[in-house]
Amino acid sequence: MTLSDAAGRLGAGRDPAPAISLIGKRGRVDVYPVQQLTPAAPTREVCDVRLVPPERADDPVQLYGPNAWAGAYPRTAAIYVVVRDGVVIEILNPPMRPRSPRAEGESDRRYTTRLMLEDRDPWLSVAPGRLPLSDVDGFMERRPDLAAPAEAVVRRACQTAPIVSAEPRADSAGLLQGLSLLPFAWRLPALNEQRREAQARGSALFAQMRLGEIVPGGGARFAAENAGVRRYVDDEEPAYEVLSIDMGAEASNNLARMNAAALVGLRDGRVVWLADGGAAAGLGLLTAICVDRSRRAGDYRPGCTSTGYFYP
Repeated sequence: MTLSDAAGRLGAGRDPAPAISLIGKRGRVDVYPVQQLTPAAPTREVCDVRLVPPERADDPVQLYGPNAWAGAYPRTAAIYVVVRDGVVIEILNPPMRPRSPRAEGESDRRYTTRLMLEDRDPWLSVAPGRLPLSDVDGFMERRPDLAAPAEAVVRRACQTAPIVSAEPRADSAGLLQGLSLLPFAWRLPALNEQRREAQARGSALFAQMRLGEIVPGGGARFAAENAGVRRYVDDEEPAYEVLSIDMGAEASNNLARMNAAALVGLRDGRVVWLADGGAAAGLGLLTAICVDRSRRAGDYRPGCTSTGYFYP
């Protein structure tokens, strides 16, 4: 099936844009979030897309609540469509990570922290501790478990957006929390301006990257000359490096710095793959940067927090 056929069958209302583009062993490969091949959500509705067994393809769907998407295949990331030379060659639906049992006497907090940090699986790295996509599209053969079941059916469902309302009530804890943050509220205007500046700067920098082209001066020069860019060199393959580009964020009342990050893979200074901010997060590329050789997430590289969260 061609990409055009898939987009037509799923009802795409726009030209799909790839989230990841790679130069693989057999040419160019583009990876699309399946939502790019579906229509935009109707006004005041939300839509979701999942993979379901063929026998459940016509079942009614709930998008919310304890029975949401009953019968669908479990997933840990968005569904992605892999295309080579205009032909769909794979549907990705990364598997759920099995949850390890709780140790005797282990507290809720300790157990939750252990689940978050330990036994992480950086799907698109050849090994834990390595930078992601060093084998470019080699993950197709290396990790067949990322592929959706061959018989899976793409199912899209829409529902009126829920209206969340609550009775006015006294909230002393919330009031105290708000008062505790009040001294820092003066930072918001400057922080939001930084977010907007990073959006504009990051988009311009990412747009400079061209698949297959040499980055003038290489990754080291590009990172040194441009704010918001980090450079990582693979421990076992020094010719391979990954650049992260701060893509900023929308203005908000949140004081936390949670900007998006786009990633660029280079080999010998040449761009071998590009990943926008959504794909970098959704397919675990950012997480992979923060996973060490023991499969533990943490502050393994600059930009990683002690809990394995990556920030540009």
